[in-house]
Amino acid sequence: MSIEKKLFKTNPTFLKIWLSQLLASFGDSFYDVAIVWYLVESTGSALLAGGIAISAMIGRILGSSFIAQKVDVWSTRQIMLITGVLRGIILLLVVATINYTTLPILAFYTISATVAFLNACSSAAQRKSISEVVERNQLVNANATFGVSGSLVQISSWALGGLIVASFGVIFALMINAITTLASTLLIWLAKWQSKKSNQASNSKLQFIESLKLIKNAKNNIQLVVILELTCLFLMGFYWAAFPILIDEISNAFGYGLQGAAFGIGCLITSIYLARNKKLKKLGITYIGGAIFYALGVIISSTIPHIGVFILGVFISGLGNSFWDTSRQTIFHLSIPTKDVGKVFAVFELLTNLCLIPAWILGGYLADQFSPTAVMMIVGLAKLAILLLVLSKKSLRQIEAV
Repeated sequence: MSIEKKLFKTNPTFLKIWLSQLLASFGDSFYDVAIVWYLVESTGSALLAGGIAISAMIGRILGSSFIAQKVDVWSTRQIMLITGVLRGIILLLVVATINYTTLPILAFYTISATVAFLNACSSAAQRKSISEVVERNQLVNANATFGVSGSLVQISSWALGGLIVASFGVIFALMINAITTLASTLLIWLAKWQSKKSNQASNSKLQFIESLKLIKNAKNNIQLVVILELTCLFLMGFYWAAFPILIDEISNAFGYGLQGAAFGIGCLITSIYLARNKKLKKLGITYIGGAIFYALGVIISSTIPHIGVFILGVFISGLGNSFWDTSRQTIFHLSIPTKDVGKVFAVFELLTNLCLIPAWILGGYLADQFSPTAVMMIVGLAKLAILLLVLSKKSLRQIEAV
């Protein structure tokens, strides 16, 4: 019996959490395609289109700051329930409003910030829930199984979302998002597990410092992982700001959806491998290797301004992304006590978004002023050089899976 099937069969709580995440991610991808493409088409500017991402980052920063104080002292299940209900209601209200009036761009920014705030709260709780319901020797497989669901979403919802937006418009895509959000919340309500709470009192002035201390003092030298992540994500902010404009030049909304599906196929292949793997030991090498593959895909996607080349590049990035993402999540779970891991995930997300905001603004500006392919190529080469340098660090290469 494969590892992921065994997890599902012996751990029905994990199965419900996984299905909930699958449904929520599926609907959120429809939202992402609809909103980003709406702004690209209506403004024609990478900088203005990037505003939707920036507003979402601001929402995630506020959400991460707030939930870092609460996720380890509140019930993770209750956090996921409350945020899911609120997200579903907001999306239904947006659908009803759009039926009667045309919302300005600023309204979409506000909506994205609010939804992102709730998603950040739910994300920290969901990540902590994995270590609450899964044994430590199954964490790699559990995190990879979540990667499988994310990959399935990429393959199906991005291409389908692009087609639906092009055929039926933004309203229909948002309605699907509202339905899947509420359905995913129902699954969390059906699941029951005991949260592992910290005895430390919640103090907003201390949680950020406490999380940094946990990172600094944790085994497996995860402070190096955090520094590397922040550096790579800062660079990737330039790439993510530039590539929608490139696709607008060489394809259409369906092409935008196809590249997301290609990324998902790459992720699915390696996520299934990790979910079924019983012998993975060198987690640090898997982590760095995945990030290097991602960088190579970025370089390939920027070599020739053609949708076929771009899709090939994002497919290769997808192959590396699952190794990169699953290994990072598992390193955090193995290095931080479960009762404290929630706030570490929340503070880590806060730091990443603080890095992404200036990167997205600068990336959008440079893509408007120069060639988006040039911006993307520089990002890929810089990221690859940094990763090859870090690969020489013995302490990172020797991080074990268990």
